[in-house]
Amino acid sequence: MISSPFSTRRPAIRGLDIHVGAVIVLGMVVIASSLHAIITNPPPLNALLLAALGVVAGACAVKIPGLSVLVSASDTFFIASAMLAGPGAAMVAMALDSNLLQRRRKSGIGIRRLLFNATAPPLSLWAGTKVFQYLGGHAYATGASSETTTVIVPLVALTVVYFGLNSGLTAQAIALDTRMPLLTVWRRLWPLAVNYVAAASAAFCFVIVMRSAGALAACAVAPLVVVLHLTLRSILGRLADAEEHVQKIDRLYLSTIETLATAIEAKDGVTSDHIRRVQKFALGLAKALGITDELTIKAIKAAALLHDTGKLAVPEHILNKPGKLTPAEFEQMKLHVDVGADILSSIDFPYPVVPIVRAHHENWDGSGYPRGLKVDEIPIGARILSVVDCYDALTSDRPYRPALSDAEAMKIVLERRGKMYDPEVVDTFVRVYKEIAAEVMEPVAHQDALSKIGRAISAPAPGATAPATPLTEIRADAPDDMLAIVSLSRVVGGDATFGDAAALATAHLSRILPETTCAFFVHDGASDRLVARHATGEHAAALRGMTVVMGERLSGWVAACRQTITNSDAALDLFDRNVKLGNALSTPLMDGDRMVGVFTAYAAAPQAFTEDQSRVVEMMAPHLGRILGAALRSEQRSREHHEPRVATGTRDLRVVFSR
Repeated sequence: MISSPFSTRRPAIRGLDIHVGAVIVLGMVVIASSLHAIITNPPPLNALLLAALGVVAGACAVKIPGLSVLVSASDTFFIASAMLAGPGAAMVAMALDSNLLQRRRKSGIGIRRLLFNATAPPLSLWAGTKVFQYLGGHAYATGASSETTTVIVPLVALTVVYFGLNSGLTAQAIALDTRMPLLTVWRRLWPLAVNYVAAASAAFCFVIVMRSAGALAACAVAPLVVVLHLTLRSILGRLADAEEHVQKIDRLYLSTIETLATAIEAKDGVTSDHIRRVQKFALGLAKALGITDELTIKAIKAAALLHDTGKLAVPEHILNKPGKLTPAEFEQMKLHVDVGADILSSIDFPYPVVPIVRAHHENWDGSGYPRGLKVDEIPIGARILSVVDCYDALTSDRPYRPALSDAEAMKIVLERRGKMYDPEVVDTFVRVYKEIAAEVMEPVAHQDALSKIGRAISAPAPGATAPATPLTEIRADAPDDMLAIVSLSRVVGGDATFGDAAALATAHLSRILPETTCAFFVHDGASDRLVARHATGEHAAALRGMTVVMGERLSGWVAACRQTITNSDAALDLFDRNVKLGNALSTPLMDGDRMVGVFTAYAAAPQAFTEDQSRVVEMMAPHLGRILGAALRSEQRSREHHEPRVATGTRDLRVVFSR
């Protein structure tokens, strides 16, 4: 007898409810009818004995590996009882099967599942028994006929109807619950037909012996049933052990992949939360699309973790750059797809991971990279991955921008439907993403450890130096303001406060960068944050005291990567300040190997800063770093010696700028 495995954790599905409800109602009608028949016309003692033995055998049911399906030897006794006296006693005994009573005591089973398991098998055997009686098999079983051959065809029909209906009802419940194709699920149950044939054969032997020698003589057949059950139990037990071993290896394999993927994603300023969410979104979407092939599912599961492996070959300042990449930077970024696929090609995956990784930046209309694939040329796993990766990236905080709302992100995904993304994949994702999101938010036991890996990898190393040599060579025809800053860096002897130095620097930087709001951010080593110590310009009040985490927003990225950036979106720094500015120019300020802070200028106009302005500011940055670093050290010494300091402004240092 097969016991249905449909899940109790999933939300109610209308099709499943209708199917289960219909089976329960019909089964209860059959059981009630059988119970009435037993009361009004008691069956023979041998039929009752066989039905009782079936209940006992049900307590020894075994589980089929890979499916929540129970199989027992009880069918032998139930079929024999039905052959001898009709479906009455067998139906009631099935409803009281001890394995169902035992499972009822377990938590999380649910009344609906209990009722389905108690009614589907009796309903199936009832139908098979009626066919058996219609074809004349009952005549031999009761002694009305002496021809053994007259029972063969009816018994075969009983077996076929019983197995076909019971397995079909169970498969339909599983298919509706898991959204797997009915035929796919049903095929997995077909091997159980052997158990039904064996049970029917043993039941036939019971009937022959009991018909000719009485009920006690049937004890000679009982050992055959016991041997059959023990053999089945041994085989299924070994299969269960083998499956458990494979699952353990698979979990270990995926855990290793996940840990490595976390290290890779940390280089991109992304935590392990992102790759786990992408993985769960991808698997949920694949299921919603009706993908049931086990190898494809495993490939999507691994590719979701490893799709950005090639970013190991992309410089960090490009990966985390705020704003739009230059054409040269974008070409370098595009290399990560082939690099990642080539790296993973050296691993002998038992499922097609590499094609998904290589195609996850291909577009539906053929405008993607690296191969320009389109439509069905793109593997379904890559089409799924591109949608969910985009959605999760848009709804996550990144170093260079805040997270978008679900509605904003979904609007962008829909705008790309039919252009970048498969329309069917997008439509399905829109329909089910809220349901999947509920599962995505479930906590992961080892998430803290993975997050620590990400933080450790993404944190800058102590004493790290700038990746590029600063522009310190000053030409003879350099602007007066730049020469003034250089002179200041050479003569400051430690008497200026930070306010003095910043005010003087800003006075001349404002000539190079007119109509701008400027801010000097100082690096606080204790909190690893940037603090706006000095600001000038129209929106200075909104900037003073602003803090930025190292590596986040525009100025934080400049500090972490130690790279100058020009004409990036000012909103990347100011999105929470209610200040409307267009672009920004930001450069790191270094005092030797020490990070002093960041100078950032904001302008209202788009593309406000020229290449010449950017070059001049970048050339001045090392000298500004020395000026401000000296001022900060002077302030520190004053605090340590409790010396009062008076900001002199530009008065005492005005001589520095005379020619």
